[in-house]
Amino acid sequence: MDSLGTRIRKLRKERKLTLEALAADRLTKGMLSQIENDKAKPSMESLNYIAERLGVKASELLEQVTPTTIRPLLEQVEILFAQVKRGDKDNHQQLVAMIEPYVEELPLSYEAGRLLYIYADAQYEAGLSTWERPLQQARQIFKEINLLSHWFKTYMLQLAVLAENRQYDAAYACILQVQEEIKQENYQLDSRDMGKLAYFISILQLAVGEHEEGKQLINETITNAHQNQLYYHIDDMYRIAAYCAMIDGDFEQAEHLMMKLEQYRVFVEQVDVDAFIFVLRAHYYNNYTGDYQQALMEIERFKALHHGDVQKLDENFYYAEKGKSLYFLGQYLEAKEAFEHYKAIPMYISHPYDLLSMNECFSYKALNYAQLGELTTAYEIAKKAYMDSKDLVDLPYKDKIKETYLTIKAQINSV
Repeated sequence: MDSLGTRIRKLRKERKLTLEALAADRLTKGMLSQIENDKAKPSMESLNYIAERLGVKASELLEQVTPTTIRPLLEQVEILFAQVKRGDKDNHQQLVAMIEPYVEELPLSYEAGRLLYIYADAQYEAGLSTWERPLQQARQIFKEINLLSHWFKTYMLQLAVLAENRQYDAAYACILQVQEEIKQENYQLDSRDMGKLAYFISILQLAVGEHEEGKQLINETITNAHQNQLYYHIDDMYRIAAYCAMIDGDFEQAEHLMMKLEQYRVFVEQVDVDAFIFVLRAHYYNNYTGDYQQALMEIERFKALHHGDVQKLDENFYYAEKGKSLYFLGQYLEAKEAFEHYKAIPMYISHPYDLLSMNECFSYKALNYAQLGELTTAYEIAKKAYMDSKDLVDLPYKDKIKETYLTIKAQINSV
């Protein structure tokens, strides 16, 4: 790291000042030269004078790493961070390596907090277990400099990690802790962040089995979003509320919410919102109305979308629902062809409702193989879906997964 003298010399040259110009009438050129070469230490009075002439705080000159010196690093890091995809361990490790030399001596600044946030995220994605400490450091920095939106964002990252690892109780406790701190400290978060807070509380209530509470809060949050004209996560909220209505057997409400989602789709014209709707409707027709031909039509609308780099258009959604429709229609060979492309639940899926819905599709894949006499394959698929779902919240999907597993297991044992 640069010495005090080196930092002074760098800043002087950046500002295109000569030794004489910086020294002016308060220091001699020779004394300033000795300071820059670390042969003399300035008094606090001289240091304050030099800092004032350079347009920085004296504390920045004393820090080994300053906001000014790490700004170019942050710019480079932000570029890579925006490009790197989830699951790309190598590039996340590169981010870790870029930031690591600075983490122990970062100043109290936005730049430091942002670097620590990215460092924590990159550590987690690189498979390192040390991500929590830098995230807590980032949180503390943002709190001290009163950047509450960034402070709140550190919790959103923590929630994402906990949910990805299916630690739903811990995630729910975490979001309630955030809510309590906001209340106790009287933090004034903006309306957007308060909407996010309500959204995450509601989906975590659903994740831990508080179905009625989560459903009620989702509906309240949708109402507040419209009143305040803040539509963050509104497509997710409509979709989840529709799922809740389907599970409750309130199909009139489910259709109303899907209609609202269609209206939102026309408003925003976003391909991922289209994808949400087509998959949701295919699921509805397959699981709840028995209109399998209509389900096929909806899922083909999904297929027709331009996939590109839109993460939520993972083709596993397409093949899961298409295979299910064809299975229900008794077209087992065609269903098998579709199901063979349904290989995995997308890595970004972490909510129990979504996990159970997609594992149920694996159960239908297993039933289809069983219909074709391939019991060993059917059993392995059914068992995997069952084992992946057994610790999740109780829903009708989970019952179907368990029933399928036990049925195929019995068939295997009777052979």
